[in-house]
Amino acid sequence: MRHGALARLLTGLLAMSLVAGCQAIGAPAERSDAEARTIRYHSGPGLINHLELADALGYYDGTGIKLKNLGQVAGGPELLRSLATNQSDLAIGPFHGATARVVSTGVPLKAVAATYGSTAKNRMGMEVMTPEDSEIHSARDLIGGSVAVNTLGANAEAVVDTWLDAEGLSQDEIDEVTLVPLPGINTEAALRAGKVDAAVLNGAPKEFALKNGGLRTLAADVDLMGDYNGGSYTLRTSFIEQHRDLTRSVVEGIARAIHWEQTHKPAEVHKVMGDWLKAHGRADEIESLLSWRGSGIATRGGVLRDEDFDAWIDWLDAEGQIDVDRIDISQLYTNEFNPYASEEDQK
Repeated sequence: MRHGALARLLTGLLAMSLVAGCQAIGAPAERSDAEARTIRYHSGPGLINHLELADALGYYDGTGIKLKNLGQVAGGPELLRSLATNQSDLAIGPFHGATARVVSTGVPLKAVAATYGSTAKNRMGMEVMTPEDSEIHSARDLIGGSVAVNTLGANAEAVVDTWLDAEGLSQDEIDEVTLVPLPGINTEAALRAGKVDAAVLNGAPKEFALKNGGLRTLAADVDLMGDYNGGSYTLRTSFIEQHRDLTRSVVEGIARAIHWEQTHKPAEVHKVMGDWLKAHGRADEIESLLSWRGSGIATRGGVLRDEDFDAWIDWLDAEGQIDVDRIDISQLYTNEFNPYASEEDQK
């Protein structure tokens, strides 16, 4: 099966499972306000998530907010599944396209602040990379080849497809480029061993790969998209409606932590988060953390914009993964709880 068809199948099954799960239990039953102050979430090593950074900076002191890390998942689709079925309370970083696709099926979720992105100034985002001695020099050279991505149906696939399309490949030619889902920690080794022809790298895995040398970049998300926010902190709308004061406290803390990160050097972030990780029994994550150079969020305090979703909705429409007539961007996100949003930005 060609990768585009496979991605559509997998993401279609995801959407159906989310809707079926919600229908089976009705609207997810929210916990009491006291119980909900323990925020359940998934995280990953080598990534700064601003919920934890807010806690490390003391922004939740006196609020009664506590954090409960549920461990790691494969990517944005799994984050959204967990959130929609009330297994978690906050999804950290699902790709905007994946969120739009799930919301279009009737699952009530809403993005509240950006998690990651990339800008021309700091180039923190995704890059399609290949070994320096590879015969791959252009998008067309990848026809019949393979590209490693962290998961199907998410940001990495969208970046690859956008690049291939921008380089003039037809849809049939794009479908001849096989996407291979691999965990980030295994991607560099697979690329160097020739198991795949190219790989989408970002975050700590990209920084490790760059330090090791011997790779070159074929395409970068920021060159294709400009400055952008690619994913968000996302909540159930029922959580927002039933716990508005708590939502405000959680989101304000995240937004303040984003702004703190944006105005401090990576070494300062490493120190604060390193101390927090040690205090929470996660010292083994510090080595990976030290390769983190920034989140690349394109807006002050993670304020969200229509344009952060528009391009991905167009991609989903072109892929046949979404009915654009069923999408209202105002339903996808809100800046209501972000203290850095102006009145004009609020939705």
